[in-house]
Parts: sequence; C-alpha cells; structure tokens
Amino acid sequence: MSADPRRLEAQRHAAIAQNANDNTKTTRFLKELKAPLLVQETSAVSHVHFNLASPHDLAFTSSTRVQILDAETQQVRKTFARFKNTVYSGEFRFDGKLLAAGDGGGLVQCFDTTTKAVLVTLQASKRAVRCTKFHPTSKSTLLTAGDDQSLKLWELSSPDPIVEYNDMHGDYIRAAAFLGTNLMATGCYDGIVRLFDPRVSKSVMQFDLEQPVESVTNLNYDQNANYSSISNESNGFGSMLAAAAGNKVKIFDIVSKRMISSLGNFQKTVTCVTAVPSGLLASSLDGHVKLFSPENLKFETVFGWKYGGPVLSAAMSPDQRQLAAGLTTGLLSVRTRKKKKENLQEKKERTLNQQNILRGSEYHGEHEQQVLRVMQKPRIKPKLCEKLVKSFRWSDALDAALRPGVSVEQTQAVLEDLRARGKIQVSLYDRDVSGLEPVLKWCIKQLSDPRHVDVASDWIVALVDMHQETVEESPALASLVGHLTKVLKEQVENAEEAQLLEGMIELLIA
Repeated sequence: MSADPRRLEAQRHAAIAQNANDNTKTTRFLKELKAPLLVQETSAVSHVHFNLASPHDLAFTSSTRVQILDAETQQVRKTFARFKNTVYSGEFRFDGKLLAAGDGGGLVQCFDTTTKAVLVTLQASKRAVRCTKFHPTSKSTLLTAGDDQSLKLWELSSPDPIVEYNDMHGDYIRAAAFLGTNLMATGCYDGIVRLFDPRVSKSVMQFDLEQPVESVTNLNYDQNANYSSISNESNGFGSMLAAAAGNKVKIFDIVSKRMISSLGNFQKTVTCVTAVPSGLLASSLDGHVKLFSPENLKFETVFGWKYGGPVLSAAMSPDQRQLAAGLTTGLLSVRTRKKKKENLQEKKERTLNQQNILRGSEYHGEHEQQVLRVMQKPRIKPKLCEKLVKSFRWSDALDAALRPGVSVEQTQAVLEDLRARGKIQVSLYDRDVSGLEPVLKWCIKQLSDPRHVDVASDWIVALVDMHQETVEESPALASLVGHLTKVLKEQVENAEEAQLLEGMIELLIA
C-alpha cells in the first residue's frame, strides 16, 4: 500500500474584521511616513516647528540652542546658540525669513534664518519666556508669554510692548496662540484658557478646563469643506479652539461659547496640540502621538504613532511629507514620506502635440533584452506530523501535533485527517495518563472556539469511552474532566442566551 501523496493543509477561516479606518485613503497615506530619522540631543526636545515656506525646514529647540534641520538632506543646516539660559519655543515667521525664541532669563531674540544674525533683542520679562508666536499676517508683530504671568504684544521696531496684560492670570502661562488676526489665546496653569482682543484692556472670554493647560491652538474649519481644510495658520478667523489639559484635549466653539468635544484618548498628560492639514495632532507623556479628524465635528482618531519615551512636542509639515516629535529623552524623531519619482497628473495634462514631441524621451532601453526563465515551484518541506501520517504512524503523528510550538491550525488539520481516516481509536489505544492528558487539554481549550468544536468533541467522546477506568483512577485526568464539565455548562448557557437574543431581534425586525 503506497502513502497518500496529498498534503495536510490547515483549514482557512474568514479573517477577523478589522477597524474600518485601517483601509481608508487617509490611513494608507499616513502609513507612508516611515524610516524615522533619529537625532540625539543632550537635553529634552521641548519644541518643534516647521517652516511654512517651502521646502519646510524643521526648527527644534533643545537645551540652550535652536537648530534647523534641512528638509531635503535631513542634516542640521544651522544652529542658533546665542543663549545663556534654556531656550523655549523656537518658531519661524510665516515667510520663513525670521526665527524667534525666548529663554529662561526672559530674553527674546529674533534671528535672520539666512545669515544667523541677531536682528532684534527684547527683554520681555525677568522670568522664563515660554511662548513666542509671530502674527499670521503681520511681519513685525510678535506675541510673548511666560512665567511672569503676563501676555505681551510687540512691534519688532520698538523696545516696549504695544499691548500688555498683567495680573490677569493666576499662574504660569504655558501656551499662547493667535486666533485669526484679531484675537489671542493663552493657556495657564490655573486651568483657564483666556481670550484677548488687543483693542480691549481685559479678557473677552474664558474657558475653565479645571486642570493645568499645556497647549492651545486655533482650528479654522469649514464644515462644508473636507477635513483637510483645517489649518492653524489661516488668515481668517478661527471659530474653534483646541486646548490640552491633563490627559484630555477639549474643543471649544468661540462663537457659541461652548465646548464641542472632549477627547480622552491618552493615559497621561497631553503636552502639545497643533492643527495640521490632515486634522488635529496631539502628543502625550504616554509616548503616543495621535491624529484626530474634525470631519462632522466628531474628532475621531484617524491614526497614531508610538514612541519609546514621553513626547513633549509634535508637528507635521504643511505638505504632510514629514512628522516630527521631540521626546524628554533628548531624542528627535522625524518620519519622512518618500517622494514619488514621477508625477502622473502632470503627465496626463500634456497636450497631444507635447506627447508626440516627447515620445520616446523617457525610454532608457529597459526592455531591449528580455530573459525568460522558467521558475520552478519551491518545494515545501513537510512537517514532522505530516511525515508520520504518511508513514501510517497514527499515534506518533498525534503526539507530534500536540507538541509545544505547533500552531492550532496545524494540530486541527492532523486531528481532522485522523478522524477522516477512522484512526481516532488507533491513535488513542494503549495510552497512559501522560499520553492522554495533552489530548484532553487541547480539546477542552478549543471547545470555546466554534471553528474547532466539531473536531474536539469527537476526540473527547472517543477518549472518555476508551479510557474511562484510567480517567477515574487518575486525579489529573479527573480534574480535567471536572473542568470540561464547567466549560460545557458555560457554552450551554451562552447558547441559551444567544437564542433569547435571536428571538428579541426577530421581534424587532418583524
């Protein structure tokens, strides 16, 4: 009698349903941010900011210096180190020609990004200046805030602030932002977000978040447009405001003066929120950076990245080609999307005349010679249990299938094959407690899986029928049988509950 030539193949089952967002166009687009560039600094990277002007270089702040990372070469192109204290909030002007940063001594400096020359020096405070923000449209207007609990608006040509708000905050100011062109927002450690109008001498609006505010940003979102229209650098009025306090991000509608949404997707303090072309980006001390889509004002999680340490700051370039994150460990991580070699849209826009003229210009002889090779189908090495089945060693095949390291699918395939051949009794014949225990354990474990319950039940019936005396005499097997009884009762209860639910659903849809 010759061996059966067919292979043992594990049964294929339907794949478990995944998150609906996994296959969306946005998710596939964000998954292309790969191959992170890692830059190790001596101190925590407290702030990252992309230049709005092309090619969107990155400014990252750490220790007593601000460095600019070239977007094309991925190398540090310039370093600004004319500070005596720890530097905070190094940010570009909207045209990319100036860079401003404040330090722990209250000094604010503005640099020329081309020559590295110090153009403006302002003594904004005697304490640390945590926030420096350029106006979204005015080239000479700068906003500063810090540990002296004051908010100041500067004209770069003047050594004195043009607008100053003192004694209006109850604690340190950790965040500040422009809301459009006429409003300013501050986030304070007293848990309150305050809105100011430079034409008014006091706060025009307040939102109580009940926890220290770490970051605020403007959301300018058109509900009639797609969600990629969001931007924190829009020249128009931003009707929504996002603020991070504790482990939550809260969204407020400034027009109706109410909270729209509260996002509790983080386990630890949220350190940074910023509006990006794809939605709202938030980072946290739990090591996660997540992107939320404001589509239909639901702010659902679109995508997320996990880092090896607490994240202090995160930003995405305006062209969505790079994602930067600064960690408390001093690590700067920059994920980059590779550029496509050919722009198919431009190719389609060519006129017929241009196509005739350029015909053949892109051919480089790729298909001049073609080598045809007949690839042999790779030979798959059979597994040990498969060899034993083909050698008619039924008992040894069963032992091999139940060894540690063998997948559940492979074990099921062997047990199904032995059942189809009518060799269950032969495989279980003349077995002691050590030989029966693995079989019974596997079968009991698979009773809760509807894919394997048919095979497991047949083997359990045969085992108990053939070795009833051995089961009664062995305490180990008797304990397993007791556990089997408990599992069967649970499955029966689950089946009864399912029948009740089925009846209720039929009444609802009738």
